[in-house]
Amino acid sequence: MSQARPDVSVIMANYNGAPYLGDAVRSVLDQSLSSLELIIVDDASSDASLEAIEAAAAGDRRVRVCVQPVNVGPGAARNIALDQARGRWIAVFDSDDLMEPDRLRRLVTRADQDGAQIVADNLLVFSERGDRPAAPLLDDSRFTAPVWVDLADFIASSRMYARKPGPGYLKPLIAAGLLAQSGARYDERLRIGEDYDFMVKLLATGARLRFEPTCLYRYRKHDASISHLLRPDHIAAMLQADDAFAARTRTLTPAAQAALRRRRRSLVNALAYDRIIVQLKAGHVARALADALARPSVWPLLTLPLQARAGRAWRGVNTRLRPSRRAPRPAFP
Repeated sequence: MSQARPDVSVIMANYNGAPYLGDAVRSVLDQSLSSLELIIVDDASSDASLEAIEAAAAGDRRVRVCVQPVNVGPGAARNIALDQARGRWIAVFDSDDLMEPDRLRRLVTRADQDGAQIVADNLLVFSERGDRPAAPLLDDSRFTAPVWVDLADFIASSRMYARKPGPGYLKPLIAAGLLAQSGARYDERLRIGEDYDFMVKLLATGARLRFEPTCLYRYRKHDASISHLLRPDHIAAMLQADDAFAARTRTLTPAAQAALRRRRRSLVNALAYDRIIVQLKAGHVARALADALARPSVWPLLTLPLQARAGRAWRGVNTRLRPSRRAPRPAFP
């Protein structure tokens, strides 16, 4: 007799996440919504990831693990999990993060009440080092109440080096019916930006994302995070993916088209910025200056290293002035 269909399939791609996997797995299995399955695709890890999963799962039959013989990347790993998912809803979850015990129940309730095919909550970003206070990812006035996010909104808030992060970082809960209808899958060529590309494919069907302002997802920042390792080839791959999306999507509104153009300019500027920084580090000052003069739109980005250094210095001063204050820790584990 086949098992009943779970309400939620949580899909997790993992590569060498052993230090964090135990807490991540337990935060899923301890959900107040118990009708779930956790599908973990281990992407040829070389650490003790499998042992950490086995210890955390403790024989829980809701956990399924697929071990890849070679590393295929996060997009391909998530596609493998999507193909195995049986739930009414699909929840994307990273192997180094955490979720509040009632997260899935509250998101399913929000989606059912509001008639949403995609729903996502705010993230509470916390540093493993404890060198800064935990804080919501989306902290401006627009995101203090439930709000709908359409394709144009999503693209517009997903420019490179934007002043504030946008919904592209959120970890959505997606109706399985929408996935079946759209046929959307992750672009397996992308090592960074695959979540954004996946979401625009879904939103291009006319679906909208329903944003829940409560921080139910705990997003861990640490030195090994792949999102910190942006390289020129990553940016070039994102440009190619955006161009392919624009070419095959014939029903884009004028607002979405304008947002795509602005995002593309931001990616091109990011490539130019990276090239100038590499030249400066190599001592090719004249070449770097020529490139900077040829693209004035990149000038604001050249202040980023100074801003980052000033921010680190200011946090250091605060720490010395107020040694008794400690950054708030996540609510669990």
